[in-house]
Amino acid sequence: MRTFVLALALLVAITSTAVLAKDAPVKMSKKELQSFLPGKHCSRFTKAGSLHRWTNEPDGKFVASTSNKKYGSPLGVHNVTGPGTWKVNDEGKYCVDIDWKREPESWCSFVLKGKDGEYFLGVVDKAHLIEFN
Repeated sequence: MRTFVLALALLVAITSTAVLAKDAPVKMSKKELQSFLPGKHCSRFTKAGSLHRWTNEPDGKFVASTSNKKYGSPLGVHNVTGPGTWKVNDEGKYCVDIDWKREPESWCSFVLKGKDGEYFLGVVDKAHLIEFN
């Protein structure tokens, strides 16, 4: 009886792991990103709560806009734009550089594709969510 209970517990553990692995986000490969990213409209929220938006042009350039929650302005005007570039590096990371007037932005991250069509930058949590349309 004890052997049966242990075997059943092992079977449940293996099945649960297989279900979790199937539902877990998958890191997109360099090749996948190179075909997926050109032309995509991107949007993400920063830690400061600013909404950043841009479109990945095929030549690797874009103009980004931000709601600029971090700095704002005395006139109440928040929206700002800045030129930027994007690429997929040799490691298969999505890299973005934006020349904001006050504080340049530069990052590279693996892109994780979730089961529900969500995408994440490096870590699966809402703070690292990025939208591609």
